[in-house]
Amino acid sequence: MAVYKDNITLTHFYKSRVILLLSKNIYTSLITLALYTAMLPVNAQVQDSSASKKTPGYIASYWHNGIGLVTSPFKWKGDEWAKFGGSIAISAVIVSMDEPISQPFFNWQTKIGTGFGDAGKVIGGVPFQLGLSGLVLGTGALAHHKPLINFALDNLQAQAYTGGVTWVVKELSHRARPNMGVGAYKWFGPFKNGSDGYASFFSGHSSVSYSTATMIYLHSKKKWWVGLISYTLATGVAISRMQRQSHWASDIVVGSIVGSAVATYVYKQQEKRRNPTQKLLIIP
Repeated sequence: MAVYKDNITLTHFYKSRVILLLSKNIYTSLITLALYTAMLPVNAQVQDSSASKKTPGYIASYWHNGIGLVTSPFKWKGDEWAKFGGSIAISAVIVSMDEPISQPFFNWQTKIGTGFGDAGKVIGGVPFQLGLSGLVLGTGALAHHKPLINFALDNLQAQAYTGGVTWVVKELSHRARPNMGVGAYKWFGPFKNGSDGYASFFSGHSSVSYSTATMIYLHSKKKWWVGLISYTLATGVAISRMQRQSHWASDIVVGSIVGSAVATYVYKQQEKRRNPTQKLLIIP
């Protein structure tokens, strides 16, 4: 099993600082640091078992886990299909009641409501979410704190998959946003060449926020108070999307379910990669 050394050389540290200085802005710096740190275990590991040859490295795990994520429904059993069916049923009920559920949040146009909506837009947005992962990754690398590094790398992978699934579904559905003023039941399908106004289903802010919240909860070893805080913040982001009239209630519910499911899948797969004596499984 690969072991991460505590005595990472000063050379690695100075290289990372130089790379960051060469980056043009904060987001490219975070991405650069993420890629550099992801390679650190390769340079500082001890190869002492044949199991390591069969276990994909972090970068390779994007392909391995991505294929597993796409093909996992073909390997589901009865309980997995039951959970999926239950999620579909709940979502269908909420879709049928989207307008009355969402309307009170649409009407929350006070100063406090507007501030709440603006905050949710920022916190659930891609720059903030990737920035959070990058900040934790950089902190873990500089402090030689492996749990922080593991969390950040897992979260980055979950964010990438969640964002990809969200984009595909948006392109296939082209549901009109509430602020388009055409009602809750305008779905134009994959052939609509629409603007962002037809990207309501499902909420990317909700999916990525719940993905991050779930990863935080799982890496805390399911401490209840950590879950309470992380999921409360993610729920706030989801509700803020209705306040801004960017999404219907069903959009945020489905996004939250997808984000949580993807993060759970990535966490379990990465735990197996970090413990190669366990068999890698495709977990829905």
